[in-house]
Amino acid sequence: MHLVNAQIQGLADGSLRGPEGFSAREHCDGCVECGAELSLYSALNGQLATLHDPPPPVDFTASVLAAVSVREVQLTSRRHTLLAAIPAAAIAVIAIVGWGFSASFHVDKLLESFAVARTIYGVLGPVFAATRVYLGVGAFLFLALVLTALSRTLKPTYAAES
Repeated sequence: MHLVNAQIQGLADGSLRGPEGFSAREHCDGCVECGAELSLYSALNGQLATLHDPPPPVDFTASVLAAVSVREVQLTSRRHTLLAAIPAAAIAVIAIVGWGFSASFHVDKLLESFAVARTIYGVLGPVFAATRVYLGVGAFLFLALVLTALSRTLKPTYAAES
């Protein structure tokens, strides 16, 4: 059984190591065909090692930086366009929904009731603040919460008698 090309190439470039590399080297020493392929790949590997990378063009860095700058401007422009389109889409959806609801009830009356509620809140707000109604309501809700928690921990009287 002969070695596959990947094993022979690994032997030639030195990437096949360890017990697998040792057994492959022994096989190539005993097999004429695999030994010939190994010498061919070793020669090719030697020739490839003598090649050098060509130097980059003089304006390579500047052209890459210019391309990155252009791409960054495009991405920023796309992001700004999207951010500008979101409020416009939201307004369009609100207008469509408002138009759809206007057939069943009048939106102007709904807006008028919000205006009236805002006026009442504006008038009564200082009164509530002066009389500290907010603190009273908060204290009442806290008391209700504490009493509810305590009532759940106590045993009912009919359960104690059983």
